[in-house]
Amino acid sequence: MIYTRDDLRPVPIYPVYPPYHIGDYIEDFFYKKFIEENPTVARDYIALSWTTLYCQNQDTGIQNFLNSLDQSKSYFTVCQHDDAPRHSLPPNTLCFSAGGNVSGPNIIPIPLICSELSKELILKEEKQYTASFVGSATHPIRIKMAQILFGKIDYQIWLKNWSPSVDKPDFKLFLELASKSKYMLCPRGYGLNSFRLYEAFQLNCVPVIITDKSYLPWQDELNWSEFSILIDENNLSHIDEILKNIDDKQYNKLLTTGKNLYSSYFTLNGMYDNIIKRLK
Repeated sequence: MIYTRDDLRPVPIYPVYPPYHIGDYIEDFFYKKFIEENPTVARDYIALSWTTLYCQNQDTGIQNFLNSLDQSKSYFTVCQHDDAPRHSLPPNTLCFSAGGNVSGPNIIPIPLICSELSKELILKEEKQYTASFVGSATHPIRIKMAQILFGKIDYQIWLKNWSPSVDKPDFKLFLELASKSKYMLCPRGYGLNSFRLYEAFQLNCVPVIITDKSYLPWQDELNWSEFSILIDENNLSHIDEILKNIDDKQYNKLLTTGKNLYSSYFTLNGMYDNIIKRLK
C-alpha cells in the first residue's frame, strides 16, 4: 500500500544541484520505480517528496497527513534532505535517509546520490596530487581540514561559496583537480552525507571520509575500510601521514574495490534495489 497526496508531491523548482544532475532526485526516482515495479514488501510506503517540500517551504500539511495514518501499521519512507524527516512519523516506520541530521533507531543510512556523471565529464589525467577538495565551507570540519593542509603542495584545497548553485568555472576546477588526485577529500558538510563521496568512485579517486559522526550506508553488508579512508575529526591533524603511509598495492586495492561496488550500491538503481531487499 502506498500513502501519499498530490500536494505532498510538488514539482521541484529550486536550482539543480549538483550541476550535472539530470532527471529525478532520490525520492521521486524511488517513487516512480516503485510504482512501475510494484514489488512485494513487508511495509506500507509513505511516499512524500520530502526534499521538495522542505526546500520550497511547502511542508505545512505534512504532520496532519502523517497523523491521519493508522499509527499501529508498519511503514517505510525514503528521504534525501539533510533534515528529513523533521516531522513525527508513525512509531513503526523505517526511514531510509540520505541526510544524516536526524538520528534514531529506525533511521537507515542510504547514499546521497543523483544521476551519474556523463562520460565526457570524467577526465583521464595523470595523478599529480595526493588529494583535493573543491566545495563550500558548510561545516567547521571543512575549515579545520583546509587549515591543516594549507601550504602543502601535493594537496589542492579550494573553499567556495556555493549558495545555492555551482558556477561553471568552479565545477570545471572540481573535475580537473579530482582527475589529477589520488584521493578525494570528503569532509562532512551541513549534513553527514555528501554527493562528493559517491562522485569519487566515478572520478577514479579513493574517498577520504572526514567526520565527527559515522553515517555510512549499507554497513550490514559493506566494510567501508576496504574501499575508503575513514578519518575521525580527532585524527584530522594526521591526515597527511595517514595517506602517505598507504602504499601503491593497498591504494590500488581500495580503488578497485570501490569501482566494483559502485554500480550495485551507489547509483540510483543500486539504492533502489538495496532498499527493496531490506523490506522483504
